[in-house]
Amino acid sequence: MYPYTPTPLEQSIERLFQAMEIAEPHQLDPEAIAHRLSIWVHYAPFSSQAIDRSGLQSIVLDNRLSKQEQWQDFGHELCHLLHHAGNQLAMGESFIRFQETKAMNFAYQFCIPTFMLLKTELPRLEAEAVTTISGTFGVTPEFARERLKRHYRQVTSNRLAEKLTAFFHAEEIVKRTEGIDYIVPTGRSKMLFCRERGVIGYMRDRDESE
Repeated sequence: MYPYTPTPLEQSIERLFQAMEIAEPHQLDPEAIAHRLSIWVHYAPFSSQAIDRSGLQSIVLDNRLSKQEQWQDFGHELCHLLHHAGNQLAMGESFIRFQETKAMNFAYQFCIPTFMLLKTELPRLEAEAVTTISGTFGVTPEFARERLKRHYRQVTSNRLAEKLTAFFHAEEIVKRTEGIDYIVPTGRSKMLFCRERGVIGYMRDRDESE
């Protein structure tokens, strides 16, 4: 398991599962989760939807879908109940799209929680990793593939942030040690400037072709 800084959404989902004492993928069952959250689950031959009538919350899952698709829909509709309010029929189209985008992102994070994904040993080949995620978390291969892509993007973002933090930390150490107040980019070099002594030197940028 590599160092990883979770996003606020990932943290909130992990806390939600911790509150329900769910720590492993085999515990990801929509009916059991709904029961712990006091949400009714129904099955009917129409598109899945979330219903909140005066605090009585229900999720209707399309019974024509596979178990994997129902689990994915459950994550999507749960977001509407936990984070959204109001009747979409009375909302503007742009706000509906905003809610649907958030619900879609939530579903990817909820159905395949990051804290569980980080503990899952994934094969190097993408196709094999997708198969592993699909089987482990009970989602379709398409859903697993998109989740994997999003996860890799976040991992890359994390590593870039770590490198930038390390760079700026190292720069601050140099500035304090050498009595430098400012490091100012000037073309292919950086000017080292001290408020008391003025320009005290230049530092050549590393040539990327070297």
